[in-house]
Amino acid sequence: MNSLAIQTVTEHAKRLGHTVEIVSSIKSGKEASVFRALLDGKLTAIKVYKDPSEGGFKNTDVYLDGKFYKNASEERAVASKNKFGKKLKQENWIKREFYMLQRFYMAGAMIPKPLLLIDNAIFMELLGSDETVASRLIDVKLTATEASSALRSIIESVRIFWNLGVVHADLSAYNILWWNQKPFIIDFPQSIDVRTHPDARIILERDINNIAKYFNKYIPVDTEEIKKKFN
Repeated sequence: MNSLAIQTVTEHAKRLGHTVEIVSSIKSGKEASVFRALLDGKLTAIKVYKDPSEGGFKNTDVYLDGKFYKNASEERAVASKNKFGKKLKQENWIKREFYMLQRFYMAGAMIPKPLLLIDNAIFMELLGSDETVASRLIDVKLTATEASSALRSIIESVRIFWNLGVVHADLSAYNILWWNQKPFIIDFPQSIDVRTHPDARIILERDINNIAKYFNKYIPVDTEEIKKKFN
């Protein structure tokens, strides 16, 4: 992870009256790295996006269909994929993720609570403690009772997203965390706008199929019945 990006966030936070201290790394992905951090002395998670020149945003065009920029020059810059355009696209992703998290959390979806947006970093509730962090759903073994409860919770959250006009678009057991016997959905920058994306329903059903495939190893899942809940 680029230490300069972390330094920039830390310095900006200080100007805003906050203190930030990175405690340890949680994971590193194509678009961002996640850390356990202290925000004003309280343990949180911080997701720091990488420089767009590192290539983590190459395959995002399908997810950004229907997204509009402030003026024609910004649209041209994004289309040309120059340095300025890549930066605009990244900024759009980060802001979209933070504001969607706020909307989803307030509506009752099972996601980590969003706390603060600074530059290229999102601070959120840490699903973990001083010693450990939440496991991915793919890495845990559930009982049938836990699986049934978790599936209901996940589908209800997906319905909240849908009712707010959003499809996650990359939902699977790899980006759902399991903490205190509950599932929490994460990683939203690739999510799509139901109102403007031409394939919103197809992508929604792909998400549902991914979840059903995972839970079928624990309990019978009627995928078609689930899809009927989304009108």
